[in-house]
Amino acid sequence: MGRSASFLPTRRFHRLRHTNGRIQKSAEIGLEQRGRCQNRGFFMQQINQARRWPRYVAICVAGVVAIMLAGVLAIKLLFGMGATYPGLSGEPASQAIAEIALPLPPGMVAVGADGRVFFTYHPIHRPQDHVAHVLFEWRDGAALPIAPDLGERLHDIFGITVGPDGNIWAVRPGSTSGEATEVLAIDPDSGTIVFDFRFPDGSSPGAQDLRVSPDGRTVYLADTGFLRLTPAALVVLDVETRTVRRVLEDHPSTAPQNRTMTLPDGTPFRLFLGLVTFQVGVDGIALSADGEWLVYKAMTHDTVYRVPTAILRDPAATPDVVAAAVKTLGSAPPSDGIEMDGSGNVILTDVQSGGLARLAPDGRLTTLVRVPGVDWADSVSVAPNGDVWFTDSRLARFLDTFARPAALEDMQAEAPFYIYRVPAPD
Repeated sequence: MGRSASFLPTRRFHRLRHTNGRIQKSAEIGLEQRGRCQNRGFFMQQINQARRWPRYVAICVAGVVAIMLAGVLAIKLLFGMGATYPGLSGEPASQAIAEIALPLPPGMVAVGADGRVFFTYHPIHRPQDHVAHVLFEWRDGAALPIAPDLGERLHDIFGITVGPDGNIWAVRPGSTSGEATEVLAIDPDSGTIVFDFRFPDGSSPGAQDLRVSPDGRTVYLADTGFLRLTPAALVVLDVETRTVRRVLEDHPSTAPQNRTMTLPDGTPFRLFLGLVTFQVGVDGIALSADGEWLVYKAMTHDTVYRVPTAILRDPAATPDVVAAAVKTLGSAPPSDGIEMDGSGNVILTDVQSGGLARLAPDGRLTTLVRVPGVDWADSVSVAPNGDVWFTDSRLARFLDTFARPAALEDMQAEAPFYIYRVPAPD
């Protein structure tokens, strides 16, 4: 009895332990199977997500492409449209002589009251990367550097004119120099700077042409703006007080029209892969002989205007007063530089025909000269004897679609480049 009594609990204990072991093992197997199922579910989830990635990527790419296309379309609609200007060129009244041959495209030409002829290489082509001097006088069949000791100080000068003091007045626009816009007066004989003014706060970065009043007290400038992104305006600089004021800013007479100018071969002139039409505000300006009127024209515009200089000089004149004083002179083709001759005619470069147009005081427009092969009739100046000088800057030919200048080898391959003279009528 005693042995049987002590054995039974022990057997029950082993049986219970064995049962518990089986239960634990079953539980472990269950946990392992559950883990395998969970792992299988996790892997399947990852596989399904991986299968969805191409679709997500495709959706994202499609979205980015749609946004880019919408942006391109918006740029085209805002800045790349405009009907072309009609050709206004008629039968030429004169012929041009290729007077000056140069190794680089010329920019501006200016003839003084004493008949001295000055010119520049065009800053858009970055001549300073290739030569030491950019401002010259043409004398005895040779190009003589003006102020050679100034060197880099004259790099990036754009518009030039000869003032009543015989000095060369020039503007260095901030858009090309990367600095504050600057007006300089250079004594061509001593090679020294006799006047220097820097515009405050980076204003008027597109100032490209200038004229000096007969008394030498006022400089008028044309700020072209930048492709309708920044406003164009006339700028008045008081030489004595060294103060400036902008007038007719973004006025219909100074702003570019939303139209397209064509090149002499009939090609519409557009940049940035054809998305942006080359549209430029007021560029050419000229003074009447008595200095009472400033004549001006936006490059991409079909009308020439004038405004009394007394209004421009008056700091009390409100924008409405200045705008009310603007007068229309007549219709004209897209042009770059303009000048007035001794008879009161406005001489304009005709970019579309590769020559010069003449607008008479009565508003009648005629073709003065048309030169085959001229790419961009740029600057114009009238000599005291009535000869008309103008440059072909090859602006369209040597700018790529992103407005970058051509390599030196490309320009050299097409040299020489010319400054033309149209003899005064007998």
